[in-house]
Amino acid sequence: MKKLLFIVMAVLLLLTSFLGQVRADELMDMFSIRVTIEADEEVYQWKYDSPDYYEFQHEDRVLRAEEAKTQVDNMAALINVNENVKAETLAERIKDEFPKLESMDIRWRNGDSELYTWRWKKNDQPVEES
Repeated sequence: MKKLLFIVMAVLLLLTSFLGQVRADELMDMFSIRVTIEADEEVYQWKYDSPDYYEFQHEDRVLRAEEAKTQVDNMAALINVNENVKAETLAERIKDEFPKLESMDIRWRNGDSELYTWRWKKNDQPVEES
């Protein structure tokens, strides 16, 4: 009886360590992006969390899921973030669509769960953190 109990406990221990590894691997594949800009005295926000959370907000109007997907995809394509891009470059890309850009805050978590942050404000020095 003790031997059976020992075997069952050993199997459970192995299973829990395996499941923990699977969850950690899933997290490695996840990433997110948050973009907040102020332009023309209005605030815009785009949010994405892997695998399928989309949100777009412009002033009091909030779109989620499929309604927001196009907006979020368009902004992600416009800014085209990566680990080496500079805040000034991102601001210039955004100015293509929002010429009166006053400020921007971009937070991006890559597939390795590393967080990158870029901040830019008109007439201030840009901020980049990783």
